[in-house]
This record gives sequence, structure tokens and C-alpha cells, in this order.
Amino acid sequence: MPLFAGHLPVQEKDFDDAPQIANQLDPETKETLQYLKRGDLGIPNHALRCAAYQYAGQCVDVNREYMLCKQEEGDPRKCLKYGDRVSECAANFFRNVSEACTDQFVKMAQCVEKTNSRKLIYCRAEQLALDTCMFEKLGYDKLPDAGVYSDIEVKTDRPKPKNPYNFRPIIDSRRLPAEDYFERPIGQTRDGDEKK
Repeated sequence: MPLFAGHLPVQEKDFDDAPQIANQLDPETKETLQYLKRGDLGIPNHALRCAAYQYAGQCVDVNREYMLCKQEEGDPRKCLKYGDRVSECAANFFRNVSEACTDQFVKMAQCVEKTNSRKLIYCRAEQLALDTCMFEKLGYDKLPDAGVYSDIEVKTDRPKPKNPYNFRPIIDSRRLPAEDYFERPIGQTRDGDEKK
């Protein structure tokens, strides 16, 4: 007898492709599962850091839209579509870089990997070669200082949230607005009775 007898045996297909499950899923759940199946880029962290400044310049809009969604919605399921856009932008960016500047990208990644602290400061010669290649062949330049873009409004297709700062509603019904409290006569309580 198998240890997990209650699980569906899924060999080659995903569990949501099984007819028993696919018939029970609504379209929104199917779309969510498609976003989750995307997976990661398959690029190590030190290699991602090598081209991070140029990536920030190319994918700034989709990254900001995703971060705005996460901040305003508070529910990660509502932001899966925007996370998919970020993944698509990153995949296209690193695909272009790896095709156009393969040697420089690999040398820079190897240099960062070999340093003890994995900092870019020890690989300035390789970084110059990679930056030059990406600018000349792809037109990718580093993102300027982040403060330059701090006041830019993010363009989004989402409706404005009802409670973007997640304020708690006032539950105490005895509390009155300040203007009502200060407009009453001096010797009167909130209930309208005279003070004794």
C-alpha cells in the first residue's frame, strides 16, 4: 500500500490538467496556475547582479507597477499578472544580453563568483567590458540615480484601491467627528444633557 494513497498520481502532466480537476477549476484559478507554472529564470544570483543596473533601466516601468500592486492590494494573488510581466521582461533582457555579449557576461559572472564577498567592486575591468558591450550592441545603459525617478507617477491599468494604506475602520460608534464635538454649547455633554 502506498504511503500517500490520497494523492493523485501525476506522471507527465500537471495536476490541473487531469480531467477530474480541470472540470472543477474556474477560469480565474486556471489563469493563476498558469502564472505559477512559469518558474524562475535559471540564472544564479551573482550573474543577475552583474547586469542589475542595466536591467533596472530597461524594466523600470513593469517593476514599479508590480511593486505598487503589492503595496496597494496586500493580496499577492491580485498581483500575479504583474509579476508575470516582470518575469517576462527579465527573461527577454537576460536573453538579449546573453546572446549579444556572451563572453563579457560570462567573464563578469565568473569574476563576481570567485571573489569572497561577491561584490562588483573587485571586477571593474570586466564590468567596463560588459557595460561597453551592452551599450554598443543593445543600447542598454545603466539606470541613473534612483532619486531621479522617485517622483514619477506609475502608469497602471488597475483601478484605484479603496483603502491603499490599509487603515483600520473606526469601530467605536461613540466617537463623534471633531467638528460636531466643538460646535456644542460649553455646558452640554455629548448626549445633550447639562453638566452638573
